[in-house]
Amino acid sequence: MEINYKLLDTRKIISYIQSSPNRINVEDIILYSGADKLRVYPALFELEQEGIIDVLEREELGAPTVVCKRRDFSKSLK
Repeated sequence: MEINYKLLDTRKIISYIQSSPNRINVEDIILYSGADKLRVYPALFELEQEGIIDVLEREELGAPTVVCKRRDFSKSLK
């Protein structure tokens, strides 16, 4: 049986975002979510594309620096 680490890390990121009240710094996600730091940015990109999060601020080259969950976040997860 293979372990899907991408899925596990995405769940950790979603859980961390759910537990945060508003704006979340991506650095905090990297430090405190428990997800592998190399999987955070790709996972955030996918979560944004799926409509689960909004990116509030980006670096000059487009990497997210601050994100928040969408208002209809719980509906998006179903």
